[in-house]
Amino acid sequence: MPSSPVRSLHHAPCRPASALPLLFRLVLFALCGLPTLALAGNGAGAPASDGRNGAFLLVNTVYPPYTMTAEGGRVRGVATALADELFRRLSIPVRQRLLPWNRVLHMVEDGSADGVSMLAHSAEREASLAFSVPVAEARQSLYYSRPGHDGFAWQRFEDLRPYRIGLVQGYTYSPEFLAAVDRLGLFVEYAPSDDSNFAKLRSGRVDLCLSNDLVAEAYLNARPDIRAAVGRAERPVRSYPLYMAFSRHSPLSGRLPEINAEIERMRADGTLASILSPERTQPR
Repeated sequence: MPSSPVRSLHHAPCRPASALPLLFRLVLFALCGLPTLALAGNGAGAPASDGRNGAFLLVNTVYPPYTMTAEGGRVRGVATALADELFRRLSIPVRQRLLPWNRVLHMVEDGSADGVSMLAHSAEREASLAFSVPVAEARQSLYYSRPGHDGFAWQRFEDLRPYRIGLVQGYTYSPEFLAAVDRLGLFVEYAPSDDSNFAKLRSGRVDLCLSNDLVAEAYLNARPDIRAAVGRAERPVRSYPLYMAFSRHSPLSGRLPEINAEIERMRADGTLASILSPERTQPR
């Protein structure tokens, strides 16, 4: 194929630089820089449109009431409010974006995002993420379809053998539950989101859904057509803490001591409780 203009220029007969007119030398200098600029735009480093704009980038997915969108595309929710207040106190500029969950995990793993505003811990995530002190408590329960499974209750994982259980890809579940899936051969089927998981429950493709209670209740309260067709088991599968988490490639992971200290001050002065109050967690 023909050589590029820059390549042809590199192979032109050389003349002493002092003999070249000043304007030509400036053009030559600019052209010689083109290959470097082209490489920088081909995936080397974070893309210019990654949403940082001079601030640290926190990412999450649409997960009401923790994270959701408001008018004008603004990000809101209790996890968003927590991060905004924390980093305001620390005078650290942050931006928050909502993206598909698998992309969120990929971005914090490779360092193209700095962290996640609220996340459950798992041993697998420890490899790429540094976790703060706990900021909230969550609970996962089994949801069942009505009227087909009215009165559903369980005490042991063995009680779940007759049921098809819907899970969400990329979410964390208790080690005890996952061990029971393997040990007992429980039937589980993964969906890409909570919305699709509850749609499968309503259509009868699964019998049960395992979901974070706040997320499930926010979703069901926003969908009265589905609310009446879904019940929740009284016994939860697990209760667990939630954390802020930072990419190990991000400078924020090195600032965990001051981040943790500020979280504890927010806990002591009542700010955490206020942000996570029932009034704030209800969908609006």
